[in-house]
Formats: sequence, C-alpha cells, structure tokens
Amino acid sequence: MNITFPKENLQKAINVLQKVSQNKTSSNLPGAIYITTKGSQVELQGNDFELGIKLTVDADITEPGTLVVGSRYFQELIRKLPGSTITLNKPEDSNSLKITSGSSEFNLVTLHPDEFSLVEQIHDENHVNIDTADMKELIDLTNYAAATDEDRPVFAGALLEINESDVTMVATDTHRMAVKKISIQEPATTPLRAVIPTKTLAEVSRLMPTDNPTMINIIWNRTQIVFMFESIYIISRLIEGTYPEYEKVIPSQFDSSAIIDRKEFAGAVDRVSLLAKDISYNVIRYDWSENKVVLSSQNSEIGMAKEEIETEFKGTPFTISFNGRYISDILRHSTGEKIHLYLKQNGPVVIRQDNNPNYTYVVTPVRTN
Repeated sequence: MNITFPKENLQKAINVLQKVSQNKTSSNLPGAIYITTKGSQVELQGNDFELGIKLTVDADITEPGTLVVGSRYFQELIRKLPGSTITLNKPEDSNSLKITSGSSEFNLVTLHPDEFSLVEQIHDENHVNIDTADMKELIDLTNYAAATDEDRPVFAGALLEINESDVTMVATDTHRMAVKKISIQEPATTPLRAVIPTKTLAEVSRLMPTDNPTMINIIWNRTQIVFMFESIYIISRLIEGTYPEYEKVIPSQFDSSAIIDRKEFAGAVDRVSLLAKDISYNVIRYDWSENKVVLSSQNSEIGMAKEEIETEFKGTPFTISFNGRYISDILRHSTGEKIHLYLKQNGPVVIRQDNNPNYTYVVTPVRTN
C-alpha cells in the first residue's frame, strides 16, 4: 500500500473514529484503525462491537492495499506531523508502516487485518430520512436526561419512536424525562420503536454537519440501527428491553403554573446550588407565591442561600423541592426568553419553552423532612 492524503483529510477521518477506536476490538487486539483502498478512495474503520464507524476519504493512491494500525500512536502522530500531506507506505510482505510528512519519517508496527472485525454492512427495507439539523435537535434535547449507569440498561439509552411523519425521542433516568417531537416530510413506511445507546447518539450528534445541514438516512433491523450521512456510516446495537410508556408519565392536570425569565432563573438556580444541602441530590426548595418564587438551600457546614425571582404565577401558593441539577440541565438546553412551568403539589413539574412547543421536560420532586 502506498497512499498520500492531504493532512486535513486524514486528520478529519481519524477524528471521526476517535472514540470508537480507543476501545479494544477483541480480547487480544488493542484499539485499532482499519484502512483499505476502495477504487479511487480510501476507507477507514473503527469498531468496538457496540458501535462501528466507517467512512471514505479522497487520497492519491499509488499502490492499493489494506492495513490495520494501533490507534493510539497513529492518531497522535497524524495530529503532530508538520507537513500538509501525509504518505502511508506499507509493503505487502511487511508488518511495518512508514509514515512520512515533510521532513518527518516514522515507522509503526501493523496488525494483521484478519484480526480486525469489520464494521457490518446491513441492508434493510426499514429506513427513513431526517434532516440532520432536526436529528441533532432530537438528540441534544433528550440524550442528557438518560441514566449514566448500566444497572438498568434500557434507561442508559434514548427511545426513538417513528410513526409515519411523527418522530419522537425520549430519554429518562426515572427521576426526570425529556421528550422532543418533530415531523418529517417523507413518511416512514415502517414504524420504529427502538432504544439506542446514549454513546451512539452522542457520536451521531458530534459528527453530523452543522454548517451545511443535509439528510441523515436511518436504517434498522431487529437488533441494529444505522445512521448514514455524507461519507460516514455508523452502526450500533440496540438496547434490549421494554421502554416505559412515557406519555403516561406526563401529568395532564396541574394545580399551578408559572412563567419565568429563563436567564434570570438559570442564574438563580446556579448560585443557590453552590450551597445545596446534600451534594448528591443538590436539593433546592421553591416557595411559590402570587408574583414570585423564592429559591433556597441550606448547608449546616457552609451556610444558607436564598434568591427571589419575579414570576407570572397562577394557582395556589405552595412549597416544593427539586434536584437543582435537573432544573439547571433543562435551562442549559433552552434558548427562549421564557420558561413555562406547570406544577402539582407533591407531584412532578412539567417544563416547556416558549419557542419550542414540541419539547417537554418532566422532573419529579425531592422529598424533604
């Protein structure tokens, strides 16, 4: 193999594979990158079995071939090489890869291609096309609400539900839940209800173009899902298990409602959280009354914090406590001027944005003595 890349092209390709090529691809093969020539282009792959990514890049191919190289030193070298072009040269009968760029030359030991588990290519009739900007919003407004531990795998993913033109993504850790809905122009011919690992969705969001939105093609079967956009192909396992009926979690009746300035509310929550009573729950008390809400927290070893914010409040005044981090999370993922809260005494709060009516966030209260 002898191929020459513009450094920018190879660097971007390696950045795409960065997360998935860090893990072990088998019990005896370290994180690795698979590189092979395909016609006039070069294909690169990374695979950790839960998530596989492959992509094609343009290069000048003098001699076709295939190689597998350990990702750790290869990634660092490519990033630090001085020249504008990088040449990879590996003789067919050698296990050494020569990397040259400008006046620099390095040799890395390669791995046997047969030891690398290739990224699986699936072809299925189940597919749908979604605008990448819409897909990114679906992920970014929900994925953060999923559980971070693996004790209950189904909650360590987000539910993607597709029914004709309606697309919904839901994530919950059982204490809070985020739901985002969109409509697509071309209806899906097959319905989908699948739980996707948060790691997969984070990678899809990271890699999708933001400056030039395009369409993302989603393909699925019973156990796997594929995301394709530009020259990138991402395949992931689906999480087994039954996702809860999320619509039943959203209250339909409320005792009170409030409208608050988003930036003012976010600042108050952030400051009061500094003195939260219990660091694991970050408990903030909310005293709701006719024209204001008072946020407070107390720590016997540090002191007490209190903030007062004007609100448009309707209903019966009452007191309730929430995990401050759960409230600050939704405020960080909001963009409108106002936040709308729908409240029940001793029940969950429903939070919506004034500029995003198809986005719902639910937080259960913290019981305090």
